[in-house]
Amino acid sequence: MSIPSPKLAKTLSQVNDFSTYTQDFITEEIPIQNTEICNETIKDTDFSKLEIQTSVFENCTFYDCSFENATFIDVIFQSCDFSNCKFSESYFERCKFNQCKCVGIDLSKTIIKQNTFEQTNLQYSNFDETKITDVLFYHINFTEASMSRAKLKRFIAKKSIFLNNNFSKTLLEKIDFTENEFSMPIVSSPPIELKGVIVNTFQAVELIRIWGIIVND
Repeated sequence: MSIPSPKLAKTLSQVNDFSTYTQDFITEEIPIQNTEICNETIKDTDFSKLEIQTSVFENCTFYDCSFENATFIDVIFQSCDFSNCKFSESYFERCKFNQCKCVGIDLSKTIIKQNTFEQTNLQYSNFDETKITDVLFYHINFTEASMSRAKLKRFIAKKSIFLNNNFSKTLLEKIDFTENEFSMPIVSSPPIELKGVIVNTFQAVELIRIWGIIVND
């Protein structure tokens, strides 16, 4: 499956003091377009309902900021830190997170379409009740992250770590984990979430214990 790349304008305008710059756009509900935001460090700021299109964030750090109900279309996030930021009920389309730190990020109840997450740390992240369509996880650390009650459609994962994840009420049918580390998922009893999941032999030996079956070597 090929994920479309973000569509960017040939020329982007440099934005300085992103916090101040965005406020009028948020108040007037006008989308920000064709911008480049670099080397910003922002703390405890509310960007709720922000709409940004055809833009790039690079080397930015956001501490405990809120992007709830925000919209991102054709946006690249390069080498950014969004740890513990809130993006719940937001919308992402044709976006790319590359080499980002997103530990504890809240992406619950979001819609994520045609996105790529690459070489990004998503430990302890929250994807609960998220709708994910045409998304690639590549070299992702998803350790102890939650993706319960999510809806996954054409979700691809490669060379990533899925360890001790909460997949309760999320159907993993036809998702291929064979090229990933996939261990100790938290699922229902019986584990309906694992019906039709694709795993390798080593993973199957571990997962079979979830059904209460003991493998005697």
